[in-house]
Amino acid sequence: MVHDPLADEGPLHALLVDPGEASGKFLARTLDRFGLRIHRAYDGTSALRMAGEIRFDVVLTTYVLPDDDGISLAAKLRPWLKEAAPVVMVTSENDQALLERAFRNGVIDVFTRDDLAQLENFLNYFLAHRTDMLAGASLLLVEDSPLQQRSLQAILERRRYRVETVGSVAAARAAMTQNEYELFVIDLVLADGESGLSLIRQLRRRPEDFVLNPIIVLTGFHDTARKNELYRLGVNDYVVKPPHDVELLARVHNLVLMRRLYLQARERERLLQVMAVTDKLTGIPNRHAYEDVARRYFERAKRDGKPLTLLVVDIDRFKRINDTFGHAYGDKILIEVAQRIAKSVRASDFLARFGGEEFVVLLPNCDLAHAAKKAERIRRDIEQHVRDKTGESVTVSIGVAELAPQKETFDEGFARADAALYAAKVQGRNRVAVAAPATH
Repeated sequence: MVHDPLADEGPLHALLVDPGEASGKFLARTLDRFGLRIHRAYDGTSALRMAGEIRFDVVLTTYVLPDDDGISLAAKLRPWLKEAAPVVMVTSENDQALLERAFRNGVIDVFTRDDLAQLENFLNYFLAHRTDMLAGASLLLVEDSPLQQRSLQAILERRRYRVETVGSVAAARAAMTQNEYELFVIDLVLADGESGLSLIRQLRRRPEDFVLNPIIVLTGFHDTARKNELYRLGVNDYVVKPPHDVELLARVHNLVLMRRLYLQARERERLLQVMAVTDKLTGIPNRHAYEDVARRYFERAKRDGKPLTLLVVDIDRFKRINDTFGHAYGDKILIEVAQRIAKSVRASDFLARFGGEEFVVLLPNCDLAHAAKKAERIRRDIEQHVRDKTGESVTVSIGVAELAPQKETFDEGFARADAALYAAKVQGRNRVAVAAPATH
């Protein structure tokens, strides 16, 4: 009976074979950091005796042993180890012939003593495969044989994957409309007359589907031409039936992990893009975002002939707030003002922090009269609801200009709105000033 490498409970058992006292303690500390239960042997004879008593999950041996060498020991240990247990070797030598001999005799990897960071990388990867870090991953198994369905589902569910089984392409398509799957395991030949190839083609409509919809094909055929055709169609992996459980689980793990890492990387990229155009303090778009959106809004207004109005909002006497109450309190006021403006604008409007205590609002499809009324509502709302520590109202001055894409550049339109803001300040602050129309 084939030993089930996933059936055992408790920590994994590691056999460490090293005659050196200091080096052995160092390697033992390395293994211990990964939560392995360590069994120490000092020579090949004791290692073989221990292997007869314990089914080890991993073996770490040095090349030089008092009664053997690590390569010969690896070959002798293999029948006594758990089925997928790797044997890795540490050596001071860096010899190609030694490496080839090690691989021929069942050593999975060889690490030099001056680069044991690679050993830690190996242990990280090994343990990732032996734990349930991907537990709950959703898989769709498309297999028409009830016997194969039960067998494959049992293998996959031991890894705590969530497995849904269907027996036809039509049933698979129906399942895909209801659920999202992280991996598809598809039998190539199905009893309903439609092969798994049609389902594979459906899952390969976009370039990113190779990662987002990973596919393992199950087939009884094992010829090079068929394998090449499947890879050409975008299949990620290919397993001949009946699949070996350890091999199948390793392939499933790699593809599910690749998909999750891709999604994590894509989400990090999205967040970085958002951060690049977001004001860190207030959470609204920053000047960089504003300049990009403003140009697009301006070109659209020029093309469609629809009004586009700009508000420039500046907090009155903000330096006094900072000097009196401190910059942290000044930041609090900036956040409150940004929130009050955001509540006053439409979803189609665009609010950004232009810099310092100044904000800008783009109002598409809004003429000058309506924009002036909206600016007044913003001014009044801030005066009524934003107050400093003494209870005195915080106020803003606002310059309003309807841009004229047929007559001026965007920068010229902004200069008119900014001049109107300056006029509001000169006239006594806490007021709205409207810019004169463009004259050329």
